Amino acid sequence: MKEEGELDVFLPLLMSAMGHEVVYRPQKGSRQYGVDVLSVGADETGTKTLFLWLVKCGDIGRADWDSGPQSIYQSTNDVAVYLRSHIAPQHQALKKKLLIVTNGDFRANLVETIATFLEDWSRIRGVSAEMVNGSTLAAWVEQHLLNEYVLPSANRTLLRRMLANVSIPKLSARLGRSLIDELLSGIAQPAKSRIAENKQLLTGMRGIRTALTVLHIMAGSEGNVMSSYLVSQYAVLATWAGLHGKLINGEKAAVVEFYEVVAHLAMVAGVYHTRMEDFYLVQDGFAHKLPDHVLVSQRVFDELGWLGVQGCLMASFAGSAPVGTDKSEMEALAHVYANRIAALLSSHSCSALPVYDHHATHIHAALLSLVVCRQHQQAKTWLESLCARLHHATSIRKFLPMSASFEEALSIRHGYAEMADENCAVSTLFPILLVWTAVLGMDDFYKFLREQVHPRLQKVTPNFWSSEKGFDAVVSSATSLHEHGVGEPISHFPEDPQQFLHGMSQTLPDVESIEASAWYRARAPYVPLLAAIHWGTQVPRVALVRQAVAFASTDCPVANT
Repeated sequence: MKEEGELDVFLPLLMSAMGHEVVYRPQKGSRQYGVDVLSVGADETGTKTLFLWLVKCGDIGRADWDSGPQSIYQSTNDVAVYLRSHIAPQHQALKKKLLIVTNGDFRANLVETIATFLEDWSRIRGVSAEMVNGSTLAAWVEQHLLNEYVLPSANRTLLRRMLANVSIPKLSARLGRSLIDELLSGIAQPAKSRIAENKQLLTGMRGIRTALTVLHIMAGSEGNVMSSYLVSQYAVLATWAGLHGKLINGEKAAVVEFYEVVAHLAMVAGVYHTRMEDFYLVQDGFAHKLPDHVLVSQRVFDELGWLGVQGCLMASFAGSAPVGTDKSEMEALAHVYANRIAALLSSHSCSALPVYDHHATHIHAALLSLVVCRQHQQAKTWLESLCARLHHATSIRKFLPMSASFEEALSIRHGYAEMADENCAVSTLFPILLVWTAVLGMDDFYKFLREQVHPRLQKVTPNFWSSEKGFDAVVSSATSLHEHGVGEPISHFPEDPQQFLHGMSQTLPDVESIEASAWYRARAPYVPLLAAIHWGTQVPRVALVRQAVAFASTDCPVANT
């Protein structure tokens, strides 16, 4: 691990597993006086102790020891200042211990020098000191993070298999889902007391966060963070499915752990999309890497959907932040994702119509991200292209968005096979385009879709979908989502776009309203959106329509001024 963003992020997680309360974490821009992390926990004798962690990276040589203002020698002397001026009153009376930590080794020719210096330093200040190298850190990880209470032997096997296949994202993600499911199953077991129940929760979630962190570091070292991204998406959905009852009740431990997983997803997404940015900016960037236009289309719309979800997530956090909270970072990130979507649309003409119909949800997510950042004109321009290309596809059926397998799609697109009726029997894209043209006041295009495109969609049924009771519990399962809810064939489209929106925003008579859903009550609109994107399914109709209306028309806090 490198020091910034990896080792200093991982250490607080390890400290928590060791039973420490983390008092202070690394902060950019503030002088640390030699102390990177501060924690309170029991030492080897069981005495409550204040631990001061001085963190370095790699092997410690002469230059690291006594050369420059960031040397260990200088940083250790700075700790003396920290001890005099930065210790909170409640920690003043505690025993204190300085840990000089590296994930490498202390060079043999320096061990005696450092040990002698620390012995004198400790005697003068009454603070014990210890050198901790990578081997000691590894032993602590094995003892506290990968023990039988956090990762039993069967789970450790899944972890190793997930890491071993990190270069094959789909396989690694499948193993990661199994590992997360196993860890969450322990949380669901009956407990004898509230304390035991809370311990089960923390143990399971600590195991999940540990696995996610290790996977991300391994994926980064392999240069392929796709597996980390997919598993992190699933971790949010699985945690929501398992803990939404506790989250609605405001149980602190569950809330904290869930948002730690969401924060991890946001971090991984940031790393992934930063690495992919060149492909968004270069004309037909994905076409230079992928061998067929079907694969290019699939990748472009996958990226649009993922970017859209992250943009909506950042906008949601900015909009729901408590009064007085600095929202600027979330607002800025929402704009970053919207700008990436705009760049990808500009650089890839295939974004005018997907090969697969399930990418309709990805289009919806990307449009949400654009309009919440007030890029209405970009959204309208894209919608115009989608409407025009869909109209063209109605006369050449092989270009219609389909629900075929990859092999079938290749044969159809290259002219080796005819489009079978079952491969385009349903269109989820058409009704979404109607919704968005209505939402953005594009009445001419709404009319165009209704009068010129719909009549030519022969044997194709426009379709929405509504969720039933218990939706929050099934967002982590593709099979359960497929069996859940009610499909809605749509055959009548009013002349008035606003009348259409009003009708589509009403709940079916026998279906539970979205107001009863946990995600709605917890103000987490990204949950159904992420589930649909991750599994290639649909967003519940009422949620889809109301989100489009709200995101496009509200004075969102991330709007440009």
